[in-house]
Amino acid sequence: MKTKRNMSNAVLYHNMPTRNIELNLMQAAAVLSNKKLRIPNINIEAARGTGKSTVLGWFIKEAVKQMPRSTGIIVGETFVQIKSRTLPSTKEGMEMFGLYEGIDYVVGKCGKELGFEMPFQAPSNWGNVIHFRNGAIAVLVSLDNPNSGRGLNSYWVIGDEAALLTYERLYDNVLTTNRAKKAIFSKASMLHAQVFVSSVAMTKKGEWFTNREKLAKENPKKYCFIQANAFVNAHNLKEGWIQDMQKEALSITQFNAEIMNIRPRGIKDGFYAQLKPKHYYNHKYDIDLLGGVTDKFKPSCKYDTDLIKNIPLQLNLDFGGKINCMTVSQYSVIQNSVNFIKEFFRKNPDILDDLVQDFIDYYEPHKSSSNVIHLYYDRYGNKKEANSKTTLAEDVINKLTKAGWVVINKTPNTNNPPHAEKFQLINTILSETDHRLPSVRINEDNCPNLIISMENAPVKGDDAFEKDKASERSKTILQEHATHFSDTLDYNLYWQFYQLIDPRSLSSFPVTNLILT
Repeated sequence: MKTKRNMSNAVLYHNMPTRNIELNLMQAAAVLSNKKLRIPNINIEAARGTGKSTVLGWFIKEAVKQMPRSTGIIVGETFVQIKSRTLPSTKEGMEMFGLYEGIDYVVGKCGKELGFEMPFQAPSNWGNVIHFRNGAIAVLVSLDNPNSGRGLNSYWVIGDEAALLTYERLYDNVLTTNRAKKAIFSKASMLHAQVFVSSVAMTKKGEWFTNREKLAKENPKKYCFIQANAFVNAHNLKEGWIQDMQKEALSITQFNAEIMNIRPRGIKDGFYAQLKPKHYYNHKYDIDLLGGVTDKFKPSCKYDTDLIKNIPLQLNLDFGGKINCMTVSQYSVIQNSVNFIKEFFRKNPDILDDLVQDFIDYYEPHKSSSNVIHLYYDRYGNKKEANSKTTLAEDVINKLTKAGWVVINKTPNTNNPPHAEKFQLINTILSETDHRLPSVRINEDNCPNLIISMENAPVKGDDAFEKDKASERSKTILQEHATHFSDTLDYNLYWQFYQLIDPRSLSSFPVTNLILT
Protein backbone atom coordinates (compact mmCIF):
# COMPACT_ATOMS: atom_id res chain seq x y z
CA MET A 1 0.00 0.00 0.00
CA LYS A 2 1.20 3.50 -0.78
CA THR A 3 0.26 6.71 0.98
CA LYS A 4 1.06 10.33 0.16
CA ARG A 5 3.30 12.21 2.57
CA ASN A 6 1.98 15.73 1.92
CA MET A 7 -0.91 17.04 4.02
CA SER A 8 -3.59 19.66 3.53
CA ASN A 9 -2.87 23.33 4.10
CA ALA A 10 -4.83 23.05 7.35
CA VAL A 11 -1.55 21.81 8.76
CA LEU A 12 1.20 22.72 6.33
CA TYR A 13 1.78 26.26 5.12
CA HIS A 14 5.05 25.47 3.36
CA ASN A 15 5.46 23.91 -0.04
CA MET A 16 6.75 20.38 -0.06
CA PRO A 17 7.12 17.86 -2.86
CA THR A 18 4.68 14.98 -2.69
CA ARG A 19 6.11 11.49 -2.69
CA ASN A 20 4.67 8.06 -2.08
CA ILE A 21 5.52 6.05 1.02
CA GLU A 22 5.23 2.31 0.69
CA LEU A 23 3.68 0.60 3.70
CA ASN A 24 4.41 -3.00 4.64
CA LEU A 25 1.57 -5.43 5.36
CA MET A 26 1.51 -4.71 9.09
CA GLN A 27 1.42 -0.96 8.55
CA ALA A 28 -1.16 -1.22 5.77
CA ALA A 29 -3.40 -3.46 7.90
CA ALA A 30 -3.29 -0.93 10.73
CA VAL A 31 -4.02 2.03 8.46
CA LEU A 32 -6.88 0.31 6.63
CA SER A 33 -8.40 -0.94 9.90
CA ASN A 34 -8.92 2.64 10.98
CA LYS A 35 -9.23 4.49 7.68
CA LYS A 36 -11.57 2.09 5.85
CA LEU A 37 -13.10 -0.15 8.54
CA ARG A 38 -13.19 2.70 11.10
CA ILE A 39 -12.03 0.49 13.96
CA PRO A 40 -11.07 2.84 16.80
CA ASN A 41 -8.94 0.50 18.93
CA ILE A 42 -5.80 -0.55 17.05
CA ASN A 43 -3.29 -2.82 18.80
CA ILE A 44 -0.05 -3.86 17.13
CA GLU A 45 2.23 -6.53 18.61
CA ALA A 46 5.30 -6.42 16.41
CA ALA A 47 9.00 -7.26 16.56
CA ARG A 48 11.99 -4.98 16.16
CA GLY A 49 12.52 -3.66 12.66
CA THR A 50 8.87 -3.89 11.64
CA GLY A 51 8.32 -0.14 11.30
CA LYS A 52 6.26 0.58 14.42
CA SER A 53 7.49 4.18 14.61
CA THR A 54 6.42 4.77 11.02
CA VAL A 55 2.87 3.58 11.55
CA LEU A 56 2.59 5.65 14.74
CA GLY A 57 3.68 8.64 12.70
CA TRP A 58 0.79 8.00 10.31
CA PHE A 59 -1.76 7.82 13.12
CA ILE A 60 -0.49 11.04 14.71
CA LYS A 61 -0.54 12.77 11.31
CA GLU A 62 -4.10 11.60 10.67
CA ALA A 63 -5.35 12.66 14.10
CA VAL A 64 -3.82 16.12 13.66
CA LYS A 65 -5.11 16.47 10.10
CA GLN A 66 -8.63 15.21 10.82
CA MET A 67 -9.15 17.18 14.04
CA PRO A 68 -7.55 20.64 14.03
CA ARG A 69 -7.33 22.30 17.48
CA SER A 70 -8.02 18.95 19.18
CA THR A 71 -6.14 17.47 22.14
CA GLY A 72 -4.50 14.05 21.91
CA ILE A 73 -2.35 12.03 24.28
CA ILE A 74 0.94 10.23 23.67
CA VAL A 75 1.52 8.08 26.75
CA GLY A 76 4.65 6.52 28.26
CA GLU A 77 5.27 4.62 31.48
CA THR A 78 7.79 7.10 32.87
CA PHE A 79 8.89 10.62 32.08
CA VAL A 80 12.40 9.31 31.40
CA GLN A 81 10.99 6.88 28.83
CA ILE A 82 9.18 9.75 27.10
CA LYS A 83 12.31 11.93 27.07
CA SER A 84 14.74 9.25 25.92
CA ARG A 85 12.67 6.90 23.71
CA THR A 86 9.09 7.95 23.00
CA LEU A 87 9.71 11.53 21.87
CA PRO A 88 12.65 10.73 19.53
CA SER A 89 10.77 7.86 17.85
CA THR A 90 7.63 10.01 17.58
CA LYS A 91 9.57 12.75 15.80
CA GLU A 92 11.08 10.20 13.44
CA GLY A 93 7.67 8.75 12.60
CA MET A 94 6.10 12.15 12.00
CA GLU A 95 8.92 13.21 9.71
CA MET A 96 8.16 10.22 7.49
CA PHE A 97 4.82 11.86 6.74
CA GLY A 98 6.05 15.40 6.26
CA LEU A 99 5.75 16.87 9.76
CA TYR A 100 8.93 18.72 10.70
CA GLU A 101 9.86 20.21 14.05
CA GLY A 102 10.06 23.98 14.00
CA ILE A 103 7.88 24.19 10.90
CA ASP A 104 4.81 22.04 11.49
CA TYR A 105 5.11 21.66 15.26
CA VAL A 106 7.09 22.74 18.31
CA VAL A 107 7.84 20.76 21.46
CA GLY A 108 7.66 22.06 25.02
CA LYS A 109 6.33 25.49 24.13
CA CYS A 110 3.41 27.34 22.58
CA GLY A 111 3.67 28.11 18.85
CA LYS A 112 1.33 31.10 18.91
CA GLU A 113 4.18 33.53 18.20
CA LEU A 114 4.98 31.49 15.07
CA GLY A 115 1.44 31.93 13.80
CA PHE A 116 0.10 28.58 15.04
CA GLU A 117 -3.60 28.22 15.73
CA MET A 118 -4.55 27.65 19.38
CA PRO A 119 -6.26 24.47 20.65
CA PHE A 120 -9.84 24.41 21.90
CA GLN A 121 -8.47 23.88 25.41
CA ALA A 122 -5.02 25.42 25.83
CA PRO A 123 -2.88 23.87 28.59
CA SER A 124 -1.67 25.98 31.52
CA ASN A 125 1.81 24.49 31.07
CA TRP A 126 3.28 23.73 27.64
CA GLY A 127 6.36 21.89 28.94
CA ASN A 128 5.10 18.43 27.95
CA VAL A 129 3.11 19.44 24.86
CA ILE A 130 3.64 19.08 21.10
CA HIS A 131 1.88 22.04 19.44
CA PHE A 132 0.97 21.67 15.76
CA ARG A 133 0.46 24.51 13.30
CA ASN A 134 -3.29 23.88 12.90
CA GLY A 135 -3.86 24.18 16.65
CA ALA A 136 -3.92 20.47 17.50
CA ILE A 137 -1.81 19.45 20.49
CA ALA A 138 -0.41 16.14 21.71
CA VAL A 139 0.15 16.00 25.47
CA LEU A 140 3.01 13.73 26.55
CA VAL A 141 1.62 11.90 29.59
CA SER A 142 3.89 9.86 31.88
CA LEU A 143 2.20 7.31 34.13
CA ASP A 144 4.77 7.78 36.90
CA ASN A 145 3.21 11.20 37.46
CA PRO A 146 -0.34 10.41 38.65
CA ASN A 147 -1.58 13.90 37.81
CA SER A 148 -0.06 14.37 34.35
CA GLY A 149 -3.16 13.15 32.51
CA ARG A 150 -5.88 14.24 34.90
CA GLY A 151 -8.13 17.09 33.84
CA LEU A 152 -7.60 16.51 30.12
CA ASN A 153 -10.41 16.09 27.61
CA SER A 154 -8.78 14.22 24.77
CA TYR A 155 -9.93 13.08 21.34
CA TRP A 156 -7.31 10.37 20.69
CA VAL A 157 -4.67 8.29 22.52
CA ILE A 158 -1.44 6.75 21.26
CA GLY A 159 0.91 4.56 23.30
CA ASP A 160 4.31 3.15 22.37
CA GLU A 161 5.93 0.20 24.23
CA ALA A 162 2.48 -0.69 25.54
CA ALA A 163 3.65 -3.84 27.36
CA LEU A 164 5.55 -1.56 29.76
CA LEU A 165 2.46 0.47 30.68
CA THR A 166 0.71 -0.14 33.99
CA TYR A 167 -2.92 -0.67 33.08
CA GLU A 168 -4.48 0.69 36.28
CA ARG A 169 -2.72 4.02 35.78
CA LEU A 170 -3.35 3.97 32.05
CA TYR A 171 -7.05 3.57 32.71
CA ASP A 172 -7.26 6.23 35.43
CA ASN A 173 -5.03 8.89 33.85
CA VAL A 174 -5.47 8.36 30.11
CA LEU A 175 -8.29 6.14 28.85
CA THR A 176 -10.93 7.90 30.94
CA THR A 177 -9.95 11.24 29.37
CA ASN A 178 -10.61 10.06 25.81
CA ARG A 179 -14.14 11.44 25.80
CA ALA A 180 -14.11 14.86 24.12
CA LYS A 181 -16.65 15.24 21.33
CA LYS A 182 -17.50 17.84 18.69
CA ALA A 183 -19.98 17.59 15.84
CA ILE A 184 -17.40 18.82 13.33
CA PHE A 185 -15.32 15.68 14.02
CA SER A 186 -18.18 13.18 13.74
CA LYS A 187 -16.79 11.72 10.51
CA ALA A 188 -13.16 11.56 11.70
CA SER A 189 -11.92 7.97 11.82
CA MET A 190 -9.43 8.96 14.53
CA LEU A 191 -12.09 10.34 16.87
CA HIS A 192 -11.66 8.50 20.20
CA ALA A 193 -9.06 6.22 18.63
CA GLN A 194 -6.73 4.28 20.93
CA VAL A 195 -3.59 3.02 19.20
CA PHE A 196 -1.10 0.87 21.12
CA VAL A 197 2.04 -0.72 19.72
CA SER A 198 4.55 -2.95 21.49
CA SER A 199 6.87 -5.89 21.23
CA VAL A 200 5.75 -9.04 23.07
CA ALA A 201 5.11 -8.72 26.81
CA MET A 202 7.92 -10.29 28.85
CA THR A 203 6.21 -10.05 32.28
CA LYS A 204 2.72 -10.20 33.73
CA LYS A 205 2.65 -6.40 33.71
CA GLY A 206 2.01 -6.49 29.97
CA GLU A 207 -0.76 -9.10 30.08
CA TRP A 208 -3.42 -6.39 29.61
CA PHE A 209 -1.96 -5.67 26.17
CA THR A 210 -1.70 -9.35 25.20
CA ASN A 211 -5.30 -9.87 26.33
CA ARG A 212 -6.50 -7.30 23.79
CA GLU A 213 -6.13 -10.04 21.20
CA LYS A 214 -9.09 -11.72 22.89
CA LEU A 215 -11.07 -8.45 22.75
CA ALA A 216 -10.42 -8.26 19.01
CA LYS A 217 -11.77 -11.78 18.50
CA GLU A 218 -14.86 -11.03 20.58
CA ASN A 219 -15.59 -7.62 19.05
CA PRO A 220 -13.82 -7.24 15.67
CA LYS A 221 -15.75 -4.07 14.79
CA LYS A 222 -14.33 -2.24 17.79
CA TYR A 223 -10.92 -3.83 18.36
CA CYS A 224 -8.14 -4.83 16.00
CA PHE A 225 -5.08 -6.86 17.01
CA ILE A 226 -2.23 -7.14 14.49
CA GLN A 227 0.87 -9.32 14.93
CA ALA A 228 4.03 -9.23 12.82
CA ASN A 229 7.62 -10.41 12.90
CA ALA A 230 10.60 -8.71 11.30
CA PHE A 231 10.10 -10.49 7.96
CA VAL A 232 7.13 -8.20 7.25
CA ASN A 233 9.61 -5.36 6.77
CA ALA A 234 12.56 -7.31 5.41
CA HIS A 235 12.61 -5.30 2.17
CA ASN A 236 13.40 -2.15 4.17
CA LEU A 237 16.09 -3.75 6.35
CA LYS A 238 19.76 -4.26 5.67
CA GLU A 239 20.29 -7.35 3.55
CA GLY A 240 20.83 -10.35 5.80
CA TRP A 241 19.94 -8.39 8.97
CA ILE A 242 17.47 -10.96 10.29
CA GLN A 243 19.95 -13.79 9.76
CA ASP A 244 22.66 -11.73 11.45
CA MET A 245 20.40 -11.12 14.43
CA GLN A 246 19.76 -14.85 14.70
CA LYS A 247 23.48 -15.58 14.77
CA GLU A 248 24.31 -12.75 17.17
CA ALA A 249 21.39 -13.25 19.58
CA LEU A 250 22.45 -14.28 23.05
CA SER A 251 19.67 -16.85 23.10
CA ILE A 252 16.89 -18.34 21.01
CA THR A 253 14.41 -16.82 23.47
CA GLN A 254 15.78 -13.37 22.75
CA PHE A 255 15.67 -13.88 18.98
CA ASN A 256 12.16 -15.33 19.12
CA ALA A 257 10.81 -12.46 21.22
CA GLU A 258 12.63 -9.51 19.66
CA ILE A 259 12.76 -10.56 16.00
CA MET A 260 10.17 -13.30 15.48
CA ASN A 261 7.52 -11.83 17.81
CA ILE A 262 7.05 -15.15 19.63
CA ARG A 263 5.74 -14.80 23.17
CA PRO A 264 7.85 -16.43 25.92
CA ARG A 265 6.23 -19.19 27.92
CA GLY A 266 5.58 -18.54 31.61
CA ILE A 267 5.90 -20.92 34.55
CA LYS A 268 2.94 -22.25 36.52
CA ASP A 269 3.41 -23.38 40.13
CA GLY A 270 6.97 -22.03 40.18
CA PHE A 271 9.44 -21.57 43.00
CA TYR A 272 7.95 -18.20 44.00
CA ALA A 273 4.43 -19.56 44.33
CA GLN A 274 3.21 -16.67 46.47
CA LEU A 275 4.55 -13.93 44.15
CA LYS A 276 1.66 -11.70 43.09
CA PRO A 277 1.15 -8.33 41.34
CA LYS A 278 0.79 -6.65 44.74
CA HIS A 279 4.52 -7.21 45.28
CA TYR A 280 5.35 -4.80 42.43
CA TYR A 281 5.19 -1.05 42.40
CA ASN A 282 5.68 1.63 39.77
CA HIS A 283 8.72 3.82 39.79
CA LYS A 284 8.34 7.53 40.44
CA TYR A 285 10.97 10.02 39.32
CA ASP A 286 11.35 13.46 40.81
CA ILE A 287 9.63 15.31 37.98
CA ASP A 288 10.94 18.72 39.07
CA LEU A 289 14.58 17.60 38.93
CA LEU A 290 14.15 15.95 35.53
CA GLY A 291 13.38 19.23 33.78
CA GLY A 292 11.48 19.46 30.50
CA VAL A 293 10.99 16.80 27.86
CA THR A 294 13.82 18.25 25.76
CA ASP A 295 16.38 18.45 28.63
CA LYS A 296 19.22 15.92 28.75
CA PHE A 297 19.08 13.08 31.28
CA LYS A 298 21.89 11.16 33.00
CA PRO A 299 20.75 8.21 35.14
CA SER A 300 21.28 8.79 38.84
CA CYS A 301 19.61 7.90 42.12
CA LYS A 302 18.95 11.60 42.78
CA TYR A 303 15.80 11.28 40.63
CA ASP A 304 14.48 8.19 42.48
CA THR A 305 11.69 9.00 44.90
CA ASP A 306 11.57 5.44 46.32
CA LEU A 307 15.13 5.78 47.67
CA ILE A 308 14.88 6.42 51.42
CA LYS A 309 17.44 8.89 52.74
CA ASN A 310 19.53 8.10 55.84
CA ILE A 311 18.96 4.35 55.44
CA PRO A 312 21.80 2.00 54.34
CA LEU A 313 21.71 0.36 50.95
CA GLN A 314 21.65 -3.43 50.64
CA LEU A 315 23.78 -4.76 47.83
CA ASN A 316 22.86 -8.30 46.76
CA LEU A 317 25.20 -10.15 44.39
CA ASP A 318 25.18 -13.33 42.35
CA PHE A 319 28.61 -14.06 40.89
CA GLY A 320 29.09 -15.95 37.64
CA GLY A 321 31.38 -16.51 34.70
CA LYS A 322 28.82 -15.55 32.05
CA ILE A 323 27.04 -12.84 34.01
CA ASN A 324 27.34 -10.96 37.29
CA CYS A 325 24.02 -9.77 38.73
CA MET A 326 23.26 -7.20 41.41
CA THR A 327 20.10 -5.94 43.04
CA VAL A 328 19.93 -2.97 45.41
CA SER A 329 17.42 -2.93 48.25
CA GLN A 330 16.61 -1.11 51.48
CA TYR A 331 15.15 -2.43 54.72
CA SER A 332 12.91 -0.05 56.63
CA VAL A 333 12.64 -1.06 60.28
CA ILE A 334 9.75 1.33 60.86
CA GLN A 335 7.70 -0.12 58.02
CA ASN A 336 9.18 -3.62 58.37
CA SER A 337 9.60 -3.76 54.61
CA VAL A 338 12.30 -4.63 52.10
CA ASN A 339 12.12 -2.71 48.83
CA PHE A 340 14.15 -3.87 45.84
CA ILE A 341 14.75 -0.56 44.09
CA LYS A 342 17.33 -1.15 41.35
CA GLU A 343 19.16 -3.84 39.38
CA PHE A 344 22.45 -3.96 37.51
CA PHE A 345 24.18 -6.67 35.47
CA ARG A 346 27.26 -7.11 33.34
CA LYS A 347 27.98 -9.95 30.92
CA ASN A 348 31.24 -11.44 29.74
CA PRO A 349 33.59 -9.89 28.55
CA ASP A 350 32.68 -7.18 31.08
CA ILE A 351 33.94 -8.01 34.54
CA LEU A 352 32.80 -7.70 38.13
CA ASP A 353 34.73 -4.46 38.54
CA ASP A 354 32.56 -2.87 35.81
CA LEU A 355 29.37 -3.90 37.63
CA VAL A 356 30.52 -2.40 40.94
CA GLN A 357 31.48 0.81 39.15
CA ASP A 358 27.95 1.06 37.74
CA PHE A 359 26.64 0.97 41.30
CA ILE A 360 29.17 3.55 42.50
CA ASP A 361 28.32 5.98 39.71
CA TYR A 362 24.56 5.65 40.12
CA TYR A 363 24.41 5.90 43.92
CA GLU A 364 27.06 8.55 44.49
CA PRO A 365 24.41 11.14 45.55
CA HIS A 366 23.15 8.81 48.32
CA LYS A 367 26.49 8.81 50.13
CA SER A 368 25.84 12.21 51.70
CA SER A 369 22.74 10.73 53.35
CA SER A 370 24.11 7.30 54.25
CA ASN A 371 27.38 5.76 53.08
CA VAL A 372 26.72 2.34 54.63
CA ILE A 373 26.23 -0.81 52.54
CA HIS A 374 25.03 -4.20 53.78
CA LEU A 375 26.46 -6.89 51.50
CA TYR A 376 24.74 -10.20 50.66
CA TYR A 377 26.03 -12.72 48.11
CA ASP A 378 26.30 -16.39 47.15
CA ARG A 379 29.02 -18.72 48.39
CA TYR A 380 31.01 -18.29 45.17
CA GLY A 381 31.93 -14.86 46.48
CA ASN A 382 34.15 -16.51 49.08
CA LYS A 383 36.35 -18.06 46.38
CA LYS A 384 39.51 -16.60 44.91
CA GLU A 385 40.03 -16.19 41.20
CA ALA A 386 43.19 -17.61 39.65
CA ASN A 387 46.32 -15.64 40.63
CA SER A 388 44.32 -13.52 43.09
CA LYS A 389 45.10 -13.08 46.78
CA THR A 390 41.56 -11.86 47.54
CA THR A 391 38.10 -13.35 47.15
CA LEU A 392 35.48 -11.91 44.82
CA ALA A 393 33.58 -10.51 47.80
CA GLU A 394 36.76 -8.88 49.10
CA ASP A 395 37.34 -7.34 45.67
CA VAL A 396 33.87 -5.80 45.82
CA ILE A 397 34.38 -4.55 49.37
CA ASN A 398 37.76 -3.04 48.54
CA LYS A 399 36.42 -1.16 45.51
CA LEU A 400 33.43 0.18 47.42
CA THR A 401 35.59 1.19 50.38
CA LYS A 402 37.97 3.04 48.08
CA ALA A 403 34.97 4.94 46.69
CA GLY A 404 34.00 6.12 50.18
CA TRP A 405 31.45 3.50 51.21
CA VAL A 406 31.43 1.65 54.54
CA VAL A 407 30.68 -2.00 53.78
CA ILE A 408 29.25 -4.42 56.35
CA ASN A 409 29.47 -8.01 55.16
CA LYS A 410 26.21 -9.68 56.23
CA THR A 411 26.87 -13.02 54.50
CA PRO A 412 28.01 -15.97 56.64
CA ASN A 413 31.10 -17.82 55.45
CA THR A 414 29.09 -20.95 54.77
CA ASN A 415 27.15 -22.74 52.06
CA ASN A 416 24.14 -21.22 50.35
CA PRO A 417 20.80 -21.48 52.21
CA PRO A 418 19.22 -24.97 52.31
CA HIS A 419 16.56 -25.48 49.64
CA ALA A 420 13.49 -26.40 51.70
CA GLU A 421 14.02 -23.77 54.38
CA LYS A 422 14.71 -21.08 51.79
CA PHE A 423 11.60 -21.99 49.78
CA GLN A 424 9.31 -21.92 52.76
CA LEU A 425 10.79 -18.81 54.36
CA ILE A 426 10.57 -16.76 51.17
CA ASN A 427 7.05 -17.90 50.35
CA THR A 428 5.98 -17.22 53.92
CA ILE A 429 7.36 -13.70 53.52
CA LEU A 430 5.56 -13.26 50.20
CA SER A 431 2.31 -14.59 51.64
CA GLU A 432 2.44 -11.85 54.32
CA THR A 433 0.91 -14.16 56.94
CA ASP A 434 3.54 -13.72 59.67
CA HIS A 435 3.83 -10.26 61.25
CA ARG A 436 7.42 -10.96 62.32
CA LEU A 437 8.55 -11.07 58.71
CA PRO A 438 8.79 -8.05 56.41
CA SER A 439 6.72 -7.18 53.39
CA VAL A 440 8.59 -7.23 50.08
CA ARG A 441 8.05 -4.81 47.22
CA ILE A 442 9.85 -4.68 43.86
CA ASN A 443 10.27 -1.63 41.61
CA GLU A 444 8.98 -3.08 38.35
CA ASP A 445 10.51 -0.33 36.22
CA ASN A 446 14.03 -0.48 37.69
CA CYS A 447 14.06 -4.26 38.33
CA PRO A 448 12.45 -5.79 35.21
CA ASN A 449 14.87 -8.70 34.92
CA LEU A 450 14.47 -9.61 38.60
CA ILE A 451 10.73 -9.95 38.00
CA ILE A 452 11.21 -12.02 34.83
CA SER A 453 13.70 -14.22 36.69
CA MET A 454 11.28 -14.83 39.56
CA GLU A 455 8.14 -15.30 37.46
CA ASN A 456 9.92 -17.93 35.35
CA ALA A 457 11.79 -19.82 38.09
CA PRO A 458 10.52 -23.44 38.21
CA VAL A 459 10.89 -26.04 40.93
CA LYS A 460 13.12 -29.01 40.26
CA GLY A 461 11.26 -32.10 39.14
CA ASP A 462 8.94 -33.50 41.78
CA ASP A 463 10.76 -31.62 44.55
CA ALA A 464 8.43 -28.83 45.60
CA PHE A 465 11.24 -27.03 47.44
CA GLU A 466 14.32 -26.83 45.20
CA LYS A 467 14.66 -24.17 42.52
CA ASP A 468 15.49 -25.53 39.07
CA LYS A 469 18.70 -23.76 37.96
CA ALA A 470 18.82 -25.30 34.48
CA SER A 471 18.21 -21.89 32.92
CA GLU A 472 21.69 -20.79 34.05
CA ARG A 473 23.20 -23.45 31.78
CA SER A 474 20.83 -22.88 28.90
CA LYS A 475 21.94 -21.48 25.55
CA THR A 476 18.38 -20.53 24.63
CA ILE A 477 17.55 -18.31 27.64
CA LEU A 478 18.92 -14.83 28.21
CA GLN A 479 21.10 -15.06 31.31
CA GLU A 480 19.53 -11.93 32.80
CA HIS A 481 16.22 -13.84 32.57
CA ALA A 482 17.65 -16.99 34.15
CA THR A 483 17.54 -17.65 37.90
CA HIS A 484 20.63 -15.52 38.71
CA PHE A 485 18.65 -12.41 39.58
CA SER A 486 16.11 -14.32 41.68
CA ASP A 487 19.03 -15.70 43.70
CA THR A 488 20.06 -12.19 44.74
CA LEU A 489 16.65 -11.75 46.39
CA ASP A 490 17.00 -15.15 48.08
CA TYR A 491 20.34 -14.32 49.68
CA ASN A 492 19.05 -11.01 50.97
CA LEU A 493 15.85 -12.31 52.55
CA TYR A 494 17.24 -15.56 53.91
CA TRP A 495 20.36 -14.22 55.61
CA GLN A 496 18.38 -11.33 57.10
CA PHE A 497 15.37 -13.16 58.47
CA TYR A 498 15.94 -16.91 58.77
CA GLN A 499 16.71 -16.59 62.49
CA LEU A 500 13.27 -15.10 63.16
CA ILE A 501 11.55 -18.35 62.31
CA ASP A 502 12.04 -21.79 63.79
CA PRO A 503 12.65 -24.18 60.86
CA ARG A 504 10.26 -26.64 62.52
CA SER A 505 7.46 -24.10 62.27
CA LEU A 506 8.32 -23.45 58.64
CA SER A 507 7.99 -27.12 57.81
CA SER A 508 4.39 -26.99 59.02
CA PHE A 509 3.48 -24.26 56.55
CA PRO A 510 0.99 -25.93 54.19
CA VAL A 511 2.68 -26.48 50.86
CA THR A 512 -0.71 -26.80 49.16
CA ASN A 513 -1.31 -23.13 49.92
CA LEU A 514 1.94 -22.21 48.25
CA ILE A 515 1.51 -23.98 44.95
CA LEU A 516 -0.91 -21.62 43.26
CA THR A 517 -1.56 -20.72 39.64
